[in-house]
Amino acid sequence: MNRRKCLLAVAGWIGALVLGPSLGLRPGHARAEESREAALALEGLTCAACAFAVKAALKRLDGVRDAKVSYRNKTATVFYDPAQVSPQELVAAVEQAGFRASIQEPSGH
Repeated sequence: MNRRKCLLAVAGWIGALVLGPSLGLRPGHARAEESREAALALEGLTCAACAFAVKAALKRLDGVRDAKVSYRNKTATVFYDPAQVSPQELVAAVEQAGFRASIQEPSGH
């Protein structure tokens, strides 16, 4: 990601945090009791701002309880309500943010 794109990603992320509540946007916290974990392999991250952009894109989805993104490992761990969002929708959100993602199979299975 070039420097301009990184700056735009950070600006969008900050804007979502600041303006989101006033626009009626929810952070995407699920209310259902069931929660699952998805591991995503990420491509295209070149800086910490990229990781923030991916995390913000994931957390905007209804049903996402939390998202942890590692720029160093190029991975994301997402805790979500499967009644509200699917792993494929998680991948689509990352791709709409301008990055590539794929679902990782759980280790040990």
